[in-house]
Amino acid sequence: MIGWKATVSAALLVLCFETSVAAQTSGSDAPSRGAAAPATGLDDKGHLQAVLRPADSAFAYVRLREGVQVRVGDITKNVIFYGPASVRVNANLGENYWTAPSLVVIGKPQPIAFTVGETDNALTIDSAKLRIEISKANGALRFFDPAGTLYTEEKPGAPQTLKKVTISGAPTLEARNVFTLRPDEAIYGFGFNGEDQSNRRGKELLLVQTNVGIIIPVMMSSRRYGVMWDAYSQMRFKDDAEGASLWAESAPGGVDYYFMAGETPDAVIGAYRALTGQAPMYPKQAFGLFMSKERYKTQDQLLEVARAFRKEGFPLDYIVQDWQYWGSDKDGSWSGMIWDPARYPDPTGMIRQVHDMNLKLMVSIWPSIGNDTALARELDRHGLRFQPLHWISKHARVYDAYSSLGRQIYFKHIKSGLLDKGVDALWMDGTEIEVASAMWNAQDNIRDTKALGSNALGDFTRYLNPYSLLTTAGTYDGQRASSDRRVFTLTRSAWAGAQRTAAASWSGDIFASWKTLKQQVADGVNVTVTGNPYWTQDAGGFFVADFPGGEQNPAWRELYARWLQFSAFNPIMRIHGTNVEREPYLFKTMDPQVYGSLLKSTRLRYRLLPYIYGLSWQVTSNNYTLMRPLMMDFPDDRTIDRIDDSFMFGPSLLVHPVTRAMYHLLPPPAATISSEYLRTPDGQPGLAGQYFEGENFDTPKSRFIDTKIDHTWPDPPLAEVPQGLTSLSHFSARWQGTLIAPEDGEYEIGIEGNDGYRLILDGKTVLEDWNAGAARYKGTTQTFRKGQLVKVAIEYYQIDGNRVLRFAWRRPSERQALNAPAPALDLSMTTYLPKGADWYDFWTNQRFSGGERVTRQAPLDILPLYVRAGSIVPMGPQVQYATQAPEAPYEVRIYPGADARFTVYEDDNETYAYEKGERATYDLVWNDHARTLTIEARQGSFPNMVRERKLNIALMTVAGPGGFEPARATKEVTYAGKRIVVRL
Repeated sequence: MIGWKATVSAALLVLCFETSVAAQTSGSDAPSRGAAAPATGLDDKGHLQAVLRPADSAFAYVRLREGVQVRVGDITKNVIFYGPASVRVNANLGENYWTAPSLVVIGKPQPIAFTVGETDNALTIDSAKLRIEISKANGALRFFDPAGTLYTEEKPGAPQTLKKVTISGAPTLEARNVFTLRPDEAIYGFGFNGEDQSNRRGKELLLVQTNVGIIIPVMMSSRRYGVMWDAYSQMRFKDDAEGASLWAESAPGGVDYYFMAGETPDAVIGAYRALTGQAPMYPKQAFGLFMSKERYKTQDQLLEVARAFRKEGFPLDYIVQDWQYWGSDKDGSWSGMIWDPARYPDPTGMIRQVHDMNLKLMVSIWPSIGNDTALARELDRHGLRFQPLHWISKHARVYDAYSSLGRQIYFKHIKSGLLDKGVDALWMDGTEIEVASAMWNAQDNIRDTKALGSNALGDFTRYLNPYSLLTTAGTYDGQRASSDRRVFTLTRSAWAGAQRTAAASWSGDIFASWKTLKQQVADGVNVTVTGNPYWTQDAGGFFVADFPGGEQNPAWRELYARWLQFSAFNPIMRIHGTNVEREPYLFKTMDPQVYGSLLKSTRLRYRLLPYIYGLSWQVTSNNYTLMRPLMMDFPDDRTIDRIDDSFMFGPSLLVHPVTRAMYHLLPPPAATISSEYLRTPDGQPGLAGQYFEGENFDTPKSRFIDTKIDHTWPDPPLAEVPQGLTSLSHFSARWQGTLIAPEDGEYEIGIEGNDGYRLILDGKTVLEDWNAGAARYKGTTQTFRKGQLVKVAIEYYQIDGNRVLRFAWRRPSERQALNAPAPALDLSMTTYLPKGADWYDFWTNQRFSGGERVTRQAPLDILPLYVRAGSIVPMGPQVQYATQAPEAPYEVRIYPGADARFTVYEDDNETYAYEKGERATYDLVWNDHARTLTIEARQGSFPNMVRERKLNIALMTVAGPGGFEPARATKEVTYAGKRIVVRL
């Protein structure tokens, strides 16, 4: 044995340890076996500590009660079990700079059985479900299942890098660790980043909360493991030839991650929630339709819309009051949890009328609080608002949600001003946190959030990302302590652990386009796969800038219809946005085809409520995920690694949304002008540019050459602020050079950009839109001869928000092509059906083999929807709200081809009585060989339970009708809670 000497800072816990020490040499001063109780390796704040240093060896280890600590050179590494297949891995330089417990992990280390062994090259740790090898040469970890199959490994030779730094006057570590992924491995997660691809292989992501970015530092692999990093600063994920790395700007505890394995992807989710908290049940009405807009301006307008839904018979469960119900954005009332008495003279009476229509009311709140409110004054007495003013009102400041007192004060005013008046749910806007208009851009959010200084826990560099977790935790804890009604919260940002606060995230203020819709389909599953099961987005797109005329534009109406089809299969189904009127009943006469599609999508959602609510119970009780990447059900089918436009909704339904225009084909956008046709004044390819501070070319800054003008600053997505500028707000730029015309004829030449821009050709301003605003394209026609040299100048200014500029054209030959006859209507959609199951077309019952691509027509009221063979899909009646007609018959659809099971779940739909056992379940079990459906005995009960229900059992075959209309019942039974066997 070797000698050890402790390297413990004054604040650290000195560990006792069990003598299970190994090294290359022996010594006599090691403690005797059993001399002290095994230690946990945790300090009094729950953080792992490096406490031992080998005196004579490059590698040594000590066994702890729940794991092992090793020392390799200057690196101390802790491997601590949090479950049979979950371990925390911490690597540091002998010191830990955290000052508070983990914000995310509420699970504790588990004293499970494990053994420690050695080979010449590695230390081995074995539990019943996990084997870990630690390289003696460099400390790199390898993770295996019990059969010896490799899950993954840290990069051999360079598993991590750690650097001591000082930020905001406090010591911390800059950290990076690297995994070596397998070539055939797909990875998902990290939240919503607005990507066109679901699989994160080959990606580089800046992990910072934005208006349209939901960051969750969890990676899930098709090889049935996950990794969660417990750091809160800005981070960067990158998968390249070097490996899959995660870098953190400030990681006070060093590299700190949790490895989670399982036999299935759902088991990995279970391990994550065991660490970070379970997802509680939502009220049943949360699975109906939400109607929202920016904004209902009076209580009369809100009530008028609610009544119109009921009059028109269009299903609805929540109506939403967006911002400014508190008063003008120019005074100090911003989000003070108050109501403007002029426009909302009787909020209690208004809410009572909403409830009388069997609707619920959701209300928007913000973390920025107006100066002239009782809430602000109480927060200020304790110094719990940050100094910079909110970018819109200029009379509001963000509260410190990192303070428990701040959260308590914030909730106290929510309760008295909103909840006590009857508000049912909170919509927590701007939780990324929104401190400036630059909230769409990660780099700007880094700058603006750091500018807040310090919070109750420390500097904002190390606590950059998890604001939303803290603020939703405060409202959840407050509601749980004061009411038995289930909490439902919508938040624009999220973080690991958010699921335990009953918070559903949404993808922010997105722009209406087919590209954006495709991004919602591709990337939404990267939220839910992290273990945060509830996600949604604005059906129709929040901003509608590229469709002149808004709802009068048939191209947008087509997009809206397709978008709501997709939303019907989101965990939460919402309509929201600005610029256009989008209450569905408005289209009844304006566009009957669109209205029919909107109504059909919503009715299908409501018919599926028994399926959805039953699965929501599985989310809470069994760590399930409702909206699922195909990988979760078919992890061994590598074809799905390249599929980004379909997903599973529960175990049975494969959803393939339509993400392209079919009826109203818009011309392709004008092409970006390439360097082949641009020259700087000194003859180089491109245009010469210069940045200026200020919107009016006030202070000259850096000069540069752009080979093409196609910017979404900062460029590329992970770049820094352009050299010479201090920020990406309030700047201007100018480009100059020459355009070379390649053809004779009439060109369309234009600019796509936000805020102000102008185009000057041969000294004449031919295009100008010098106004702040969202991104838009404007063009002009110009006639050039082939080879003509045209002097070009482009000017641009940027204030806040997005920052886009593109110089584009359509050449004469391209303009002529636009006049060609329109292509034939193409309604075809080709869908890949994963291996391992047969599939039914939901609409026709046609059966297909898995592993094939199938094509069907998708008119405006149909999206491709396939049902896995071996499924039971319970469906309910057509209702106007989710809790209507509780005693109505269920239709139980059986799709044969394999055995199947589904658990029907029922409770009071509203309270937490289910946590006390007041709930009822019964299993539907299909035996495919025997052709029998067994309805098992009911388990449990609750007050006012429906004790007898008619079940219409439909065996779905090619001969029978499909679709969302009631199927022809094969058999009808009356179920009263006792076991029934039905032969079909």
